[in-house]
Parts: sequence; structure tokens; C-alpha cells
Amino acid sequence: MPDFEALIRHQQQPTTNQRLKVVDAPDFQKEKNEEPIITKSGLFVNFFGGFIGSVIGTLTILFLYINEYLPIDLLKLK
Repeated sequence: MPDFEALIRHQQQPTTNQRLKVVDAPDFQKEKNEEPIITKSGLFVNFFGGFIGSVIGTLTILFLYINEYLPIDLLKLK
């Protein structure tokens, strides 16, 4: 557990140079070489999976509304 009094004293230094510390920048070259590979088939499955899911959800809501399990009174929302 950190010493909070020491942390507060460190933050209350009179100048910004004493309060802030400079750190080294991370090496982005390693991360740049490891790019994720997304295939066209993955995009195809994601697109149609989302589309079919939205159609199933819409049909479920309409089914519940028509059979009066889900009362939606849009005129009462005024």
C-alpha cells in the first residue's frame, strides 16, 4: 500500500519540473509487425450473423406484440 502522505507531498512540489517525471516512449515497432489478420470469410460470417440476429430479434418482438404478450402502446407515450 503506497504512502499517501508522501504521494501528496510529491504532488505539491512548487514547480512542474519537480512534480512531473519523463518516461521513455514505448516501442511501437514491435506492435506494428503483429497486425491481426481478418479474412474475408470472417467478415462474411460476422455480417450475416448480425443481420440474421437482428431479423430474429425483430420477428420475436413482432410475434410477442401480435399475441399480446408484449403490450406496446405508442400512443400513450405522449
